[in-house]
Amino acid sequence: MTLDTHYKKIQYLKQLTDHLTEFYGTKDIKSKPYEATKNRLDGFIQAGLLVGLLTKVELQKLIDLEHINAFGMTRKQRQAESQLDMSDTQVSWDVYDTPTIHRK
Repeated sequence: MTLDTHYKKIQYLKQLTDHLTEFYGTKDIKSKPYEATKNRLDGFIQAGLLVGLLTKVELQKLIDLEHINAFGMTRKQRQAESQLDMSDTQVSWDVYDTPTIHRK
């Protein structure tokens, strides 16, 4: 790897880290800014893989590191936690037991 190629890789990884930080910082995953950030990140990643600036292994390590920096846990831990949060949520349907005309 030449010095110029190494410098380009460092610059690419810095930009990728910035994109990942922005992506993980977007709270509303159903918003247009989230979608735009996700699409830009996907394209940026594909470009880096296509021109050979990084391998899939290097990419996954960087994604895992940035996820831990953003959320304090791995992606698998976060997925497991979000599944637990969903199962603990119970809706009280008692309000609908009363006929509509008698509800206040």
